[in-house]
Amino acid sequence: MSAGADIDLTSESFFANPFPTFERLRAQHPVYFFEPFQCFILTRGADIEAFTRSPCFSSRRADALFGSMGMLGEDEATKKMVSVWSRLVFFQDPPRHTLLRQLVMKGFTPAALEHFRPQLVSLVERALEKARRRGEMDVVADFAEPIALNTIAELFALPEADRPRFMDWSRDLLKPAGAGVGSDEARNAVRRTTNDMVDYLADLVEKRRAAPGEDLISQLIAGEQGNPQLAGEAVIQSFQMIGAGFVTSTNQLSNTVLALLRHPEQLRALRRDPGLIRGAIEESLRHEPAVMSINRVCVENTELGGTRIPKGRLVYAMVAAANRDPSIFPDPERFALTRAPNRHMTFGVGAHYCPGASLVRLEVEEALRALLTLPRWELTGRPYDYHDSNFNDRGPSSLHLRFPPQ
Repeated sequence: MSAGADIDLTSESFFANPFPTFERLRAQHPVYFFEPFQCFILTRGADIEAFTRSPCFSSRRADALFGSMGMLGEDEATKKMVSVWSRLVFFQDPPRHTLLRQLVMKGFTPAALEHFRPQLVSLVERALEKARRRGEMDVVADFAEPIALNTIAELFALPEADRPRFMDWSRDLLKPAGAGVGSDEARNAVRRTTNDMVDYLADLVEKRRAAPGEDLISQLIAGEQGNPQLAGEAVIQSFQMIGAGFVTSTNQLSNTVLALLRHPEQLRALRRDPGLIRGAIEESLRHEPAVMSINRVCVENTELGGTRIPKGRLVYAMVAAANRDPSIFPDPERFALTRAPNRHMTFGVGAHYCPGASLVRLEVEEALRALLTLPRWELTGRPYDYHDSNFNDRGPSSLHLRFPPQ
């Protein structure tokens, strides 16, 4: 048995609380070869910083990622799936990454998001109506998911009748993120969903070409025009932003609520001083991030943290582990709304910093403001679990709260 072979990185108990495992890895095996996935796991902040800046690690990893899960093949459905994922901005290196990032960021500027804020406030209040009437809710299904789904749907002007399909599609699309794909059924779901969603979006893009609006699909179409290098990107990048936006926002909102419930003194401080709300968001992003890791493929034999990494290996940088690295954050296990500085890595580092980071922050901010108008939060006796979590996305699949009057 190799050193660290007993380390658990795939069970529900791991995802419920991965941090003791990360602490052990950081101390004993900071660059750890995880045999079940034939990949390397990074848990130390300095190594992750070096990893994100090294030319030896590439984001052009679609073939490696799907190959590691036994999902490559010569059939047309598989070829189409890999072709789509290979074009996503998350799967590019400069200069292609730079060009595509400029295209997708136009809809996520601070000015654009502030313009959207009043609409978001309405979506949040609509999601909270049932909880106000009943005095209880599942934060995930009744609140976080509707907010995340309708936010991305409004930004892209997705037809209301089709929105539930996008929720299911988004869940399927995140299965390649590590521990999510463990069966032929799951692999087939990723393949089928990729192709079905791209076909749907191709049709929707053609309709928007004929009748453009102010939505993000129309903005992507406008950005394509006059640049042959961007032909067809409205479909591909809409696929990415819609797929990625739903689950991350859902999980971060749920994680933030749960973190505050686990630290009632910090929740009381936030109620006393609503000005702490942005500090609460940043600390929840650090302490209980929805994003567990970022991954790249090694394109040149190299050494990192004293460990040799051969060409062709996938590497998962566990940003959730770096966020509790004591060499970066004093007293890293403490959840503190006033923590400063708070340079967490949840949304990545450098050129690949998440394009949707500001949108996630805005959604959590307005959702939290609304929830704080309810005088008390209490967990019910119903359990919550993390069975939908994977190496990329972590959050409870349900979170039942009641809101008794004071």
